Amino acid sequence: MKITATIFFILFLTPSYAEVYKCINNGSISYQQTQCKQNTADYTPNQDISIEQQQAAQKKLTADLELEAETKQRQKQADDKERLIRAQEEIAKASHENAKASRAQAEATKRQTKAIEERNNAPLFNYPYYPNSPITKPMPNHPVKRPTPVPPSARPLPATIR
Repeated sequence: MKITATIFFILFLTPSYAEVYKCINNGSISYQQTQCKQNTADYTPNQDISIEQQQAAQKKLTADLELEAETKQRQKQADDKERLIRAQEEIAKASHENAKASRAQAEATKRQTKAIEERNNAPLFNYPYYPNSPITKPMPNHPVKRPTPVPPSARPLPATIR
């Protein structure tokens, strides 16, 4: 049903929008899309401009075109200079940012180096080292001597009791 309706609209309604003109030339009838010519004579414009005026107008047009081209060229040169300046500013900005990044990286490397040096110079053990009292280990196959207990009667009395 939809296809039939579409075909109907395409075939029958579309030509109704076109305009048709009926023309009669020398007793014959013709139908055309454009309006009919009323007079059969061709139109010729009046020659009211002299050759000197035409040449002057041509010179003025040439001068105006040259002036326009020169103005466009100046504008193009100004735009090129502005683009060059902006590019140099971008390069300087990028260089400055690269320098800042390099400086930050150098400082980070310096901090890492200092931390590694501190770690390398730190003592191996976390307990204090007493160089005046060496730690002795029992020798293999050597009996460990334990101190003999002192009888209570041989012990000295505290200073407050005396």
